[in-house]
Amino acid sequence: MELIILGSAAAIPVKERNLSSIALKYKDNIILFDCGEDLQRRFIEANLKFNKPLRILISHFHGDHIIGLPGLLFRFGLSERNAPLLIFGPRNLFLYLYVHRKILGLKAEYPINIIEIDHINNKLIEYEGLDSDLPVKETPIKDNIIFECKKYLLKYTLVEHSVATYGFSFIEKPRYGKFFPERAKELGIPESRIWKRLQHGEVINYNGREIDPLKECIIGPKRVGRKITYSGDTAPCDSLIDLGMDSDILIHEATFSKELDKNAKEKKHSTSIDAANIAKKMNAKQLILTHISSRYQEDAIKLLEDAKNIFPNTILAEDLLRIILK
Repeated sequence: MELIILGSAAAIPVKERNLSSIALKYKDNIILFDCGEDLQRRFIEANLKFNKPLRILISHFHGDHIIGLPGLLFRFGLSERNAPLLIFGPRNLFLYLYVHRKILGLKAEYPINIIEIDHINNKLIEYEGLDSDLPVKETPIKDNIIFECKKYLLKYTLVEHSVATYGFSFIEKPRYGKFFPERAKELGIPESRIWKRLQHGEVINYNGREIDPLKECIIGPKRVGRKITYSGDTAPCDSLIDLGMDSDILIHEATFSKELDKNAKEKKHSTSIDAANIAKKMNAKQLILTHISSRYQEDAIKLLEDAKNIFPNTILAEDLLRIILK
């Protein structure tokens, strides 16, 4: 599993930083948090493929978080994409893309579903393709889960910003325990396709004997899955702490320094100190500061130093930074 910073700037792109977007590579999937301007170029620079299963999570409708989405969808069409695409975001996300379809000719001849998160009515509103303006289904939201598959789930929460904004968590489900091949051989099970079944915790019948791989110590206990939380733009809020509790990584905006705390409160953003306090309360293992204002082009390190005084395991996002989660 690998985290890639595609854009770490706030509001205005600068030479070293594109606008907000972060990719999570998980097995054959890519999960994308926000779509800042010029995202398709960053895909190329990060060596991300244009034809992989993709889930896009849009936190809110401010331009620096969504303007790159139409361009990316145009590029998918030119690349003859056929892999499935799911896009999640606030109400009117479909309308935003439908207007691009009608005015600019945006086509999506690949499998695409747009899923609006209706927080007020606690439901998901799903559209299939860009041609019909009628949703195909509406689904109640349970436990803030907006997507679930065999390996992981995605959860959201409403955070505190000047417009309706969501924070998101990627939560990996418990993983199979460590496999001990020597123990399998001790029990007379040679290397074969059966090992794959045992690795997945399956109880098998072998030579007339029932073998439970966990009880027979062929595999270890299940391992806790990994968790990554993304704040979107937000002032400090309890809802994000609840969503991201015990995260392996918290990716949190740090638009202002502590000297501009008043500005942060007025604009419903966070300082780097706010982000560090949130990480500490959340019991996160690591904090990544992102959404860096252009005013800190020369001294962004100050944001990092202030945060590390409170939460030592903090790093500053840099475009194309790659973090591997073992």
